[in-house]
Amino acid sequence: MIGEDIWTLTSKRSGFVWRAVTVLALVALAAIVWYTADVFLLAFAGVLLAVFLDFLAQKLAEVWPLGRGWAFATVTTAIAVLLGLAVWISIPHVSRQVDQLIRYLPEGFERLRSELEKDQWGRTLLSFIPGMVASANITGKITTIVSMVFQGAEALAVTAVVGIYVGANPGLYERGLLTLFSERRRPRAREVLGEVGYTLRWWLLGQLIPMAVLGGATIIGLRLLGIRLAFTLGLFTAFMVFIPYIGSLIALTVTALVSLLQGPGHVLSVVAFFVGIHTAEGYLLTPLVQRRAVYLPPGLTILAQVLMGLLLGFLGLALATPITAAAMVLVKMLYLHQRPQHH
Repeated sequence: MIGEDIWTLTSKRSGFVWRAVTVLALVALAAIVWYTADVFLLAFAGVLLAVFLDFLAQKLAEVWPLGRGWAFATVTTAIAVLLGLAVWISIPHVSRQVDQLIRYLPEGFERLRSELEKDQWGRTLLSFIPGMVASANITGKITTIVSMVFQGAEALAVTAVVGIYVGANPGLYERGLLTLFSERRRPRAREVLGEVGYTLRWWLLGQLIPMAVLGGATIIGLRLLGIRLAFTLGLFTAFMVFIPYIGSLIALTVTALVSLLQGPGHVLSVVAFFVGIHTAEGYLLTPLVQRRAVYLPPGLTILAQVLMGLLLGFLGLALATPITAAAMVLVKMLYLHQRPQHH
């Protein structure tokens, strides 16, 4: 009887110790992920680029009698040359306009504040958001801006290196990841990885097309409206469209602040123009793209963006949507046990 009591007590203690160790291990893992979140985000961005480059290489190999390696090298070289030429041609123009933009934005904030202070509702709005237009002294924060530019360049460089290495030989990394699973589970793991890759590929294509169309339309439209810095604002809009919903709002806000310096009437025309092109994109372009691309509920997308933006900053905001798309695939295939319908 005493022996049974001792055994029961020992078992309970062992179970408690095991649960405590498990909890501590999970907390330690969460802490590691939290403090190295930027590394994981950059790795994910690199994988996203690799998926896109691999897709282009496969399509090129289907059209021309090239091996997969030569097709990938051709695609990567062509993209690098085109980007280099674009930067070489546009950098003097863009750098001049960016310098003007840095000077115009504080004036735009001050002009917005003065316009809001004319009415009671505007003063009420300012009382709730005093920091928004209180003293947007961007020119006094040159060090911060330069630091952000260098961090962005570093992130782009890391993403490019990871994307090229992974895209050059994706099978190597896929096999390495599959070794983490038992032989019995590897076929299912391979199927899930394939579906995640398919989802990320078509999500990215579904973003690049609206980016190009809306960026070009914004440049043309702003020039026709006589808005300053049309070229740079159009490029900014194209990059911001990569972030669904919130990115378009950011682009509209910056463009409206610049146009405010030319008069309130220009702001109304800019807002009407943005609403028009984004409505056309939403009802005409997006349905065509989404036939193969990934549909995500707007509410879920915005919540994911806000959460990752608050927790992980701008990089988390930019990658929130593709991460959500990949997570939805994992939930559908691993939790709901659904099979892909498009292959």
